[in-house]
Amino acid sequence: MLLLGFGARAQNRLLEGQVVDQVSQAPVPFATLGIPNQPLGSVADAQGNFRFAVPAAIADTARLIVSCIGYESAPVAGLSFRGGRQRVALRPAPVSLGGVTVRAGRVKTKTFGRTGAATFMTAGLYTEPDLVRDELAKEQGTIIRLDQECLLRDVNLHVAFNRFRWVRFRLNLYSVTDGRPDQPLLTQDVTFTVAQPRGWVKVDLSPYHILLRGHRQVAVTLQWLQSEAVPGTPKAFALSAIPTPGQRILFRDKSQDRWREVRPGQLSLYLTADSYADSGPAKDAPAAAPEYVLPDSLKYLQFLENPPPGQVATRRYGDSLAAGHYVAVRGARLYYEQYGQGAPLLLLHGNGQSIAAFHRQIGELARHFRVIAVDTRAHGKSRDTTTGALSYDLFAADIHQLLGALQLGKVNILGWSDGGNTALTLALAHPESVNRMVIMGANLFPTAQALAPGVLEDFRRQLQTRSARPDTAAQTQTRLLHLLLEEPRLAFTDLHAITAPTLVLAGQYDVVRDAHTRAIAQHIAGAQLVVFADASHNAPQEIPLRFNQTVLDFLRQP
Repeated sequence: MLLLGFGARAQNRLLEGQVVDQVSQAPVPFATLGIPNQPLGSVADAQGNFRFAVPAAIADTARLIVSCIGYESAPVAGLSFRGGRQRVALRPAPVSLGGVTVRAGRVKTKTFGRTGAATFMTAGLYTEPDLVRDELAKEQGTIIRLDQECLLRDVNLHVAFNRFRWVRFRLNLYSVTDGRPDQPLLTQDVTFTVAQPRGWVKVDLSPYHILLRGHRQVAVTLQWLQSEAVPGTPKAFALSAIPTPGQRILFRDKSQDRWREVRPGQLSLYLTADSYADSGPAKDAPAAAPEYVLPDSLKYLQFLENPPPGQVATRRYGDSLAAGHYVAVRGARLYYEQYGQGAPLLLLHGNGQSIAAFHRQIGELARHFRVIAVDTRAHGKSRDTTTGALSYDLFAADIHQLLGALQLGKVNILGWSDGGNTALTLALAHPESVNRMVIMGANLFPTAQALAPGVLEDFRRQLQTRSARPDTAAQTQTRLLHLLLEEPRLAFTDLHAITAPTLVLAGQYDVVRDAHTRAIAQHIAGAQLVVFADASHNAPQEIPLRFNQTVLDFLRQP
């Protein structure tokens, strides 16, 4: 055991020191440290002290970037830490004051971003209670469109759940280039503390006099600086979000790591600002950066990092040359991928998702089952030649044809959200096709009795903005939104006909009401129920270790 411990320590090199102001020699609180394009780094504490480990193999050649708002970034060679604790001095950044132009115009206070509090999914900053890792410097946010000139009043974020005693964040604003955060825009450090367990948090920005001029869109992010956990309570913190088509959630693990994204996804985060929209465009304002749009073949590849423009992934879940196949069904071609061997296990994703939504499940499940992951009609790579209303009856009929084409008898099914609704419909229409069934976040009807407040209103607002657009993508999104608003149309008594062993899953903060989920389990004979603590409708992505093990334990029962 002593030898093993020595070997583990030898694999890493400890980098430690203090960040100070080059002029005053005072500590620089909460400076960030990171290695470019690597999830390695940390955040200094309030006294500028830092301490973190990097792999020994790269410690000498690593180039550490130390930065803080209001200071010039400083590179530090990893080799210098061989001499022990290092003192890193940051030079205050000069602030250039532009000329003042006075002109007539009207001022209007407006909000920019998502003001809805409904939680359809969560954007977790710290949501894996049994995972031990350093979350310092983890950053998460979204891109918000603005008017030409805006003086920021406040930033508002909705906390889905917070199990910490308190968490300190830094607000970051970036210009946007090619759809990703680029240059920082703030010249003053804006930090704030969240102590409430859930709900809206408002951060007053008026003391900082932040004027954004010529930026039609900015990336607004929150960076994890410091926290205090509650002893005996799982570590968990997440922001509310919904999977809005065309929107995405940005994140990176450390301050110099590459940006990644979840698409579709939109945080409950917005800015309030005084807009000078009528004062005319600034002559020296740069043009807004174009937003990179994924090609159709990758449009629904959420939870994965986007490929560079012009490149198409061919080996990821949901777009695999080796594992991908097509089956013709009435009015459509269904795309599916197969992995592993053993008893067949069918994976059915949610509305607006694709096979890629299960990228944290497929590998583990394929060790025990023959996994068949399907893109539902009009999703992912499955093409739909019809233009009529979508329904779960239609989806279930498609799946039944797919099973027939693959010459499969009874299959196990894991259905998430809309996939769970399809699984229930299939079990009622074709009980001979279902062996065991796991449904995550399913609902029987789209009413306020089944779904959390504000969710249906969000969908109706999205429908209004997309119904007027004539393009094919908008028409498909309109059909999918109609499905969410109008279906399913089941009754609890319908579930009495289901005979397949069933596991009903949901998150503690699921968009589907807890009472509705429990009623589903109660009306299916012998059904088991698991509600995941500190998780939402997006539990398969938030807590994959717990989720996968729960599914496997159920499917492998005698």
